[in-house]
Amino acid sequence: MVHNATSNTTQLLPWGWSITPQDDHLLLCPSASRILGTFALVNALVTALSIPFGNRVFLNWLTHRRFFKNPDSVDHRWTWIITVGLQLSANALVGYIFQRSPGYNANFKIWELMLFFTVRPRLSWIALTVLGLYERSSTRRQRRLHKTENSKDQPIPDRPWGSAAKSQAFAEVALQIMALYVMGTTVHFGARHGYYKLKTTTYKSLPLSAHLMYSGAMFYLVSGCLIIFYELCGLLMEYGDETHESRNEEDEHSGSILLFVWVNLTCTWMASWIFWAGFVRLAGNQYCPPKLYAQGSIWGAFSLFGIAIGAGAA
Repeated sequence: MVHNATSNTTQLLPWGWSITPQDDHLLLCPSASRILGTFALVNALVTALSIPFGNRVFLNWLTHRRFFKNPDSVDHRWTWIITVGLQLSANALVGYIFQRSPGYNANFKIWELMLFFTVRPRLSWIALTVLGLYERSSTRRQRRLHKTENSKDQPIPDRPWGSAAKSQAFAEVALQIMALYVMGTTVHFGARHGYYKLKTTTYKSLPLSAHLMYSGAMFYLVSGCLIIFYELCGLLMEYGDETHESRNEEDEHSGSILLFVWVNLTCTWMASWIFWAGFVRLAGNQYCPPKLYAQGSIWGAFSLFGIAIGAGAA
């Protein structure tokens, strides 16, 4: 019975790798709730800690006024690359730990798991995007003047979370593009095997976990393609625009950002949760990750470091 269940599960998964214990009696696999709980805990802690560590003013104070001094920093235009590298490095390190853990069979390649984990839900960048709209009130000491084309002096807006928010958002675009490969592979596999044909016997015979995984993948793929197109347009505008916006333009821009955050929250972020909720239950002992605490700690630490770098060290 166990062999048949494992065989059926393998047939329902789009990839050939697995992480399994060598002896089911000696090593107990974490429950689906614990695996998903690790994701939730990382999301909650990183989001909470992103408030101080994504704040340029706090980091400026923390470094004794040596770094993070420029309120008009554009370092986010390159720090997002570091953030992407850190996220991929964290995924690769987690995969390496899986392979080196005694008592487990891990027949995947590091790059496979590195890409697979780009699908995991990330919330901190959404929170930072909202915080990035906050404009710090100017004081005599903090006010900096900027000459506009009309030769009028205007204070440069100081958004303490602005640089970190943009850096994280740019990095998220890159990670979402990579995640489309995983979701596209899942959807292609499901379509080829008839898992999306609603009235067929094959569709009706699928367990609920498979329905969740494949519907989450489709939801992510469709919404992700549309959202990423919008995000790329925003990136082009960011890199091409050197002017400061008027107050009315800023208000309109803020409204667009809040709408963008809401769409991401209800589409790609929610879709990734649906995908993972289905996957970990469907895979069962075929996905038996060891050392969940180490896994969560790595993701948390690397994420926070990327957030701090994105705040603009200049």
